[in-house]
Amino acid sequence: MSSVFLRGIVVSLIGILAVGCVAREDVGGRIAFESYRDGNAEVYVMEADGSNPVNLSNDPEYDGTPTWSPDGTRIAFTSERGGATDVFVMDADGANPTRLTDGQGFSVIPDWSPDGSRILFSSNRTYRMRLEGGELEIPGNAKLWFVDPKGENLTRLTSRLGLDLFGNWSPDGQSIVFMSVRDGNPEIYILRPDKIEVNMTNNPAGDLNPAWSPDGSQIAFMSDRSGDTEIYILDLDSQVLTNLTDDPANDGDPAWSPDGRQIVFTSDRDGNIEIYMMASDGSNLRRLTNDPADDIHPQWQPLPSSAAE
Repeated sequence: MSSVFLRGIVVSLIGILAVGCVAREDVGGRIAFESYRDGNAEVYVMEADGSNPVNLSNDPEYDGTPTWSPDGTRIAFTSERGGATDVFVMDADGANPTRLTDGQGFSVIPDWSPDGSRILFSSNRTYRMRLEGGELEIPGNAKLWFVDPKGENLTRLTSRLGLDLFGNWSPDGQSIVFMSVRDGNPEIYILRPDKIEVNMTNNPAGDLNPAWSPDGSQIAFMSDRSGDTEIYILDLDSQVLTNLTDDPANDGDPAWSPDGRQIVFTSDRDGNIEIYMMASDGSNLRRLTNDPADDIHPQWQPLPSSAAE
C-alpha cells in the first residue's frame, strides 16, 4: 500500500482534519504525532506545551499513526519501511523498531490495550468466515484485528462487511470503539464484550476517529454534521451529544490527556493542519505546532502509574 493511499486513509478520509489540545502545567507527559515537516511522514514527539519536537522514526518510507504503550515506554506505529504497510513498535526514544505484522494486505492505525497485552489495528488481509456447508473467503475487507506485543496470537475481532478503522480500547479493556463504513456512511460503533457491534451515532453525516475518555464515560469523535468537521463528545450515560468546536475550518482527530481534562486535536484553521489543545469542555483553545507542513494524529503519553494513582 503506497504512502499516498495510507495518507488518504489517515487524512483525506477523515476530512484532512487535525485539532490540538490545551495544555496545563500539571498534565505533563509528551505528545506523539505524525508530521510531514521532513518531506515525508515521520513519527515525532513533543512536550505537552508543543515545545521540543523530535523526529523518532527517521526513515525515508512512511511512518505515522503513533500510539503509546500503557506505561509510556514504547510506541506502536504504522510504517512502510519493510516494503509493505505494517504495524511496528519502537522504544519511546525511537530505538529498536520492530515489525509486528506480516505484510499481508495493509495493517494500520494501531492502538495499545490498557493492560499492554494486545495491540489493536485495522487490516484488509484475507480471512475466512464459517457458513452453513463450508467457508467463505473474504479478501480486501478492512477489519479490526489484534496481536500481542511480540507479533503473535493474531486475532480478528470484527466481521461485518465494510471498512472498520480507528479502533480504540475502552479504559477497562472490555470494549472497543471504532469507525465503520458499513451502513452507507461513516458511523461510530462500539464492539461490546458480548461481541455485539452497536451503532452509536446513526446520522447521515460522516462520524469518524473516536477516542474513549480516560474515565470511560465519554467518547470524542469528529463529524461533519454541521457542514464542516467539528469535534463532538458523546456522553455514554445520558446519550447527550456536545459540539466542542465551532469554527468554519475542519477540526478533527481528537485525543484525550491522561487526566481527561484536555483534548488535543488537529485543525486547518490557520491555513494548514496543525495540532491544537483545548479543555475537555471546549474552552482555553491553544495552538501547539507551527510548521508549514501538516501535523496530524496526536496521541498523549500515559502518565506513569505512580503519578496516575
